[in-house]
Amino acid sequence: MKKPPQIPATSKPERTPLLYKISSVMALLEISHATVYRMVANGELELIKLSTRSSRITSASVARVLEDRASKR
Repeated sequence: MKKPPQIPATSKPERTPLLYKISSVMALLEISHATVYRMVANGELELIKLSTRSSRITSASVARVLEDRASKR
């Protein structure tokens, strides 16, 4: 009798984080640190301050930027 195929324990559905680090946004959008902050100042990205030295960018604002880029192609 055959055993059913086993699914590795590490195969969990990937979840999109609600907030991204600045460095992650830089990598995802392939932009510089200065451009991230310029996009925040222009209202293109939404920055959330977690403390005096810590901030994150919302995943929803990153998704909007990616969608805008895709629609312009």
